[in-house]
This record gives sequence, structure tokens and C-alpha cells, in this order.
Amino acid sequence: MRTKTFTTLTAALTAGLLLTACTPAPEHRSGDAAPAGPAAPSTSPTTPAPASPTAQASSPAATKTSATATKPVLGPVGYGAIRLGMTKEQALATGVVTAFEAGPGCATAEVRGAPKDGWVMLSPRLGVTAINAWDALETKEGVRIGMSSAEMRRRYPTWTGVDGDASDGRGYAKVPGNDKAIYRIVVHNNKVTEVTLQLVNQDCYE
Repeated sequence: MRTKTFTTLTAALTAGLLLTACTPAPEHRSGDAAPAGPAAPSTSPTTPAPASPTAQASSPAATKTSATATKPVLGPVGYGAIRLGMTKEQALATGVVTAFEAGPGCATAEVRGAPKDGWVMLSPRLGVTAINAWDALETKEGVRIGMSSAEMRRRYPTWTGVDGDASDGRGYAKVPGNDKAIYRIVVHNNKVTEVTLQLVNQDCYE
């Protein structure tokens, strides 16, 4: 009976050993063991984007109030500060003209900064009696030296020739806005060659 029991125990132990030997051991990986389950989300704080600096409201540009220089014109009462009828002293005080040079009857002064054909005539009796234009100077209506005779007459339909005709001659046109003055306009080869603002009753030349 003992022999049978011992044999039975021996067989059981042998089977247990064989079972243990056949079971594979768990694989070992080097390094720290990672915890089981899904990876934890990253907890590093998100750095907020720097706030863009507030755009500084630009102050409106200072409005330039400098007056636009008005282009000088000849007429209806004069040129710049020079006026028909001024005395010699008044004309010189403007600074627009040089000293008057005495002539046979009337004195003449040059317009500062103008070519030699820019002059002012002074009558002993009437004061400033005539102002002569140069190439760059126009009348208020835009008549200037070098303009065609036809265009001049379109702008001054009152122009009347007194010596020659509309292609070659001398004539006069009324000054819009001043009935005490007149434009003396000379044409040659159908072009305007002279423009003078003068008193109607000037006494210095023809």
C-alpha cells in the first residue's frame, strides 16, 4: 500500500516539474518598466502667443495751409502790387520795380526779375500809365506773346486794329473789369508780339 502511494506522489511531482519546465518565462526588456495602460497626455504648459502691440493711432498729418502762389497776371488794374495811376513814390514802395529813369516825357522802370521788355511807364501827370508784358506774363484772360492772332481775337472780340490789320498791325481791346484801362496789342505774321496794359488816356506815346 505504501509502495503504491509513493509511486502516485512521485508521478504527480514529476508531472508538475514537466509542466513548469514547458511554460515560457516572461520576456525581460532593458530599461525602466513603463506603466501599463495608455500614455498620459503631455502636461507641459502651452506658452501663449505674445499679444501684438496695439497699433498706435497715427495722428493726422498737419494740414499744410501754405497758400498756393497765384500766378501773376497783367490786368485788369495792374501787375502784382503795381497799379495803374500810382505815384512814383507808391510804385517804388512796392519793391516791384527798379528806379525810374527819366525820359523825354515819361520815366521808365524795369520790373524786377523780368526780362528787359518788362517795364512800367510813369507819366508826370497821370502816374503809372502803362505796364508792358513779357513772354511769360499773360493777361487775366490768358492772352500772351506768341499766341495766334485768331486766338487773341477770340478772347478779345473787342480788339480793333488802328494800324494795319489782324495779321500785321496794332490795335486795342477793352479790359474786362476796368473801363479806365485798355490793352494795346500788336500782332505780326498772325502772332501776338506785344501786350501792354495802359490807361485809356495815357499821355506817354501814340
